[in-house]
Amino acid sequence: MNGDRRIAIAGGGIAGGYLSQLLAQKGITPEVFDGMDHATRCGYRSCGWGAPERIGAYLTDVGLDLSDYLVEPMTSMNFDGLVATTPLWTIDKPGLIRDLTEGSSLHRQNLTREAADEYDLVVDATGIARALLPPCRSDLTLPTVQHRVIVQPLDGERLLPGVHGNQIPGLGYLWIFPLAGDEYHIGIGGIGLASHDSLMDRFYRDSADRFSFTRVCGCRGVVRVASPYYAMPFYSRDLREDGTSRLTMGVGESIGTVSPFTGEGIVYSLECARIFADSMEDPEAYTRTVLARFSWMKKERETLDYLLAQGKNGGPRMRDRWRFFQNAHRSGIGLPVLEAFKRMGSLSRWVEGSDG
Repeated sequence: MNGDRRIAIAGGGIAGGYLSQLLAQKGITPEVFDGMDHATRCGYRSCGWGAPERIGAYLTDVGLDLSDYLVEPMTSMNFDGLVATTPLWTIDKPGLIRDLTEGSSLHRQNLTREAADEYDLVVDATGIARALLPPCRSDLTLPTVQHRVIVQPLDGERLLPGVHGNQIPGLGYLWIFPLAGDEYHIGIGGIGLASHDSLMDRFYRDSADRFSFTRVCGCRGVVRVASPYYAMPFYSRDLREDGTSRLTMGVGESIGTVSPFTGEGIVYSLECARIFADSMEDPEAYTRTVLARFSWMKKERETLDYLLAQGKNGGPRMRDRWRFFQNAHRSGIGLPVLEAFKRMGSLSRWVEGSDG
């Protein structure tokens, strides 16, 4: 990379912060812009803070230690009544993001299109905003509501982490992720779901005989579940006023590196940033690599499109059930094959009614 080339990263979240560290290792010092105000207590948008243990290898690559961010293990999780083993933890996501951007040239403001012309390469790491890239070819988003809650057991049994789809209509699920002490993140996400708040209230009512709930804070968010294939283009070239070219390239959730089935995206965004750092000189090669690495996300998106089109009139095909099993296996979730087909939250409404 030419040392005279000016580089800006728009967005200082997981993908943008990690990328800034990777580039620093190559002797490149990008300027990072992040003025996003999510109006939340922690300063970040709705997220369960869950990640698999394999995130540790990515952190080690930039001199960070996973143990510094671990909050609670989720070695056992409840998937619609079935308890399965997992390699998942809740992590201190705000602390991790702060450390990823530490030492970088961080500007607490958003990068405007006009200001972007001062740079030769701009990285769009703005997540769901996708602020600087052209629109996705076919976007798909999942609105969410999440509460931070103090949960006190009434019968001595602690609330088990879990993901539940059988209580949520349509393509949706409820998650329960433990934080430190008696606190949890409890949230609901759903495509086309208009009743998040009432569904949360129903969960609290239905569980009131076993637990008391004290809400600490709450927030709303949106997750891009389009898949990279449908989130193309990954880059654009724009002419500046002086006639020279500015290249904009996307990384992380801005280009759809989030599992359409589960909304899991932390590790995949880190991996996308690593791919970017290795191929940033060749946008076409970067595009090919991302599409190949996350081709399974395209298949998950196609399953969602199929079920959205079918509504209540059709169940999942065999290929859709197989994709569920592959998702569970990829995440390290210890579900038997048949149960993986039936219990993975977001599609359980169709699965459980289709074998009669």
